[in-house]
Amino acid sequence: MTNPSRRAVLAASGTALAGALAGCSGGGGGGGGGSESDAVANAPLPADTSTTYATMGSADADAHVTYVGNWKCPYCAQFDTGWFPEFVTDYVETAAVQLTYRALAYTPSGEPFLGEDASRAARAGLSLWDAAPESYWRFHTYVFANQPPEDETWATTDRLVSMMESAGVSADVRSTVRADLEGTKYSEAVRETTTFAQNNDISGTPMLVVDGDLYNPLQEEDTRAAIENATST
Repeated sequence: MTNPSRRAVLAASGTALAGALAGCSGGGGGGGGGSESDAVANAPLPADTSTTYATMGSADADAHVTYVGNWKCPYCAQFDTGWFPEFVTDYVETAAVQLTYRALAYTPSGEPFLGEDASRAARAGLSLWDAAPESYWRFHTYVFANQPPEDETWATTDRLVSMMESAGVSADVRSTVRADLEGTKYSEAVRETTTFAQNNDISGTPMLVVDGDLYNPLQEEDTRAAIENATST
């Protein structure tokens, strides 16, 4: 499948990146307060967890997939609380796919994408992955299952740390994350995801990069076909 057109991405996800990113148009919180998914929360970790960005699955997997999302995007929550658990069960647990999550928090012009707090949420995820990778996917799942409305400035330091507590992250790790958020740690890594998005012609979130091609995971049939093709060669 060729890279999707900007129009196709907009029709499916409600986001756009073409010199500037438009916000998600979904309105309310995408997760609806659903329960955690064991498949994602307990996803297998790679042997090497020293990577900058959160990763699940074996480094020896047949294909590597990058999931570009935004912690505040309701369409990302729709994917995360939809068939993402099946994705993990079908492809990650079977060592067919290794997946990395990268949070897109800025437009190409440097403006915040989905609010000033989006970058704080992105840094919180990077901090948690660095400090306690075994806790990261529980937090990831919890946030998207309980995602507040995108138009609220909800990703404050206190709220993010509270979410980590609800996701079972230990007190000492939460203290580390809080200290990181009160500084500027991981800011450059967040900016690098904007560069990654530009270099890969990413036009919206959520988006999966599979063998250099882009697939909107809300289009499950096309995405599954791409994964099957990538893991069978």
